[in-house]
Amino acid sequence: MKVVCFSGLGEPLLCRVCYAQLHSCMNFRFLFLESFVKVSTLLRSHVVCCLLAIPLSVMTLSGCGGVVSVKPPVTSPPASSIPSSPQWVVAWGASPENALPAAENPGGDEQSFRFLLLPTIDGTQERVHFSNLFGLTPITIGAARLAVATGSGAAIDPTRDTPLTFAGASSITLAAGQEVVSDPVNITYAFGETMAVSVYMKGAFPPLTQHDSQVTTNYESVSQAGNTTTDASGASFSQAVTEWYLLTGIDTYGSYQGTVALFGSSSIDGHESNYGDTNSYPVLNVAIPGQDNDRPADWLARQLMSAGYRLGVLNAGELGDPAGEDASTAAGTGLAGIDRMKHDVLQQAGVKTVVIYFGGIDLREDCVPATNVEASLSNMVSQAQAVGVRVILATLPPAEYCTTSSADLLPSAANPYQGDLYPGPENPGSTQRRTLNDWIRTTGALLPGVVAIADFDNALLYPVHPDFMMPSFYSSDNFHPNGVGYGVQSSAIPLTSLLAPR
Repeated sequence: MKVVCFSGLGEPLLCRVCYAQLHSCMNFRFLFLESFVKVSTLLRSHVVCCLLAIPLSVMTLSGCGGVVSVKPPVTSPPASSIPSSPQWVVAWGASPENALPAAENPGGDEQSFRFLLLPTIDGTQERVHFSNLFGLTPITIGAARLAVATGSGAAIDPTRDTPLTFAGASSITLAAGQEVVSDPVNITYAFGETMAVSVYMKGAFPPLTQHDSQVTTNYESVSQAGNTTTDASGASFSQAVTEWYLLTGIDTYGSYQGTVALFGSSSIDGHESNYGDTNSYPVLNVAIPGQDNDRPADWLARQLMSAGYRLGVLNAGELGDPAGEDASTAAGTGLAGIDRMKHDVLQQAGVKTVVIYFGGIDLREDCVPATNVEASLSNMVSQAQAVGVRVILATLPPAEYCTTSSADLLPSAANPYQGDLYPGPENPGSTQRRTLNDWIRTTGALLPGVVAIADFDNALLYPVHPDFMMPSFYSSDNFHPNGVGYGVQSSAIPLTSLLAPR
């Protein structure tokens, strides 16, 4: 056996497949563990290593039931071979979650907000979506603007700042449940630049339809400050907020291939993507101030841009969101995935493909059986297939164990890998996750409309403890990856399956 190393995050899939094959072979498990310890420190510097027999094309494992083929990652076609057309696509999105009264969403009076966001594709013409979907009373947007942020707090570039209008009017009142799209404006921004949406809420207003901003800091003025949306310096936006209020998306118009949607719960939304990877589980990592560009949509956008695609990426993730109604939504979350699919994905601009990654909340928080999630995933696939949207189903990575299980089946300080398949007994939630993944790779892969599988499980699992992620990919809660882990997860999405053949 020989250790073969691949540097960089663009090539981890080959190694993950190797790991998966090795951990399934009893004869090689201890050999693998011994060698893995020797290279584990390399993982902390993002050098992914695996044990491969030479030649790479075929690996024969004695006692493993035959020959295992190991194929290199598929490269994407050049941009010149991918047709594009002038169309609206999603540059950035955030699904509306709720309008519940809370300390972070108290309502206000005569107040202005500045929301920051990172588009997933460059643009020259934009329109902005605002939502009062979960609001119970009318609200009035007294003024709104779109600008390019300078990267320094709430400051914006005054030369690239323009007012937004709604059917020509600078102000609009949204009824309860109403949503609106602004008139198009023309601002040129490059991929990687941050945008800012400024909103003045006229008069008194209740808690607003919102989305938890996760890792991005937004800003607000003090109450009764009035309309400060033209403040380029950002000085009037003196208070940080952790939400995107009303703002649900920005579309851009140009020669693009369309939009790919990432649909799921918090691990699509990018929870704890701002966490570093200095430590390895069970030592927890910490947040890195200012790191706000490692969400799954950000990683996929960079991978698409590097491969020559012209696709916008819609992040349609929500915290605590289950796949189906048989599982209860977490406090503060709006609708189950089967109910969000049409509004949050299929009705968005230019959607060609959706990556569906659901089931973690169902198995972890509500501890429902895998068959319940299978039914919900089938429902979502059917909705997409009915309108001609391609589907990529994602397997569930480790750490979806049932949290209501007995203490001796849950990780603890004394035994951080308690409840793992090896040595067992396995947590029942992990057993259900394994069952669900088997279904996704077999039955789910054959559902009409499904064009590929994104094997997040094989990309992230730790072969020595396959119910847990690789130690250096953890954030701080033993469920969500850190920023680097999200990058590895994203690399499992087969880019060549995102668009239909020419």
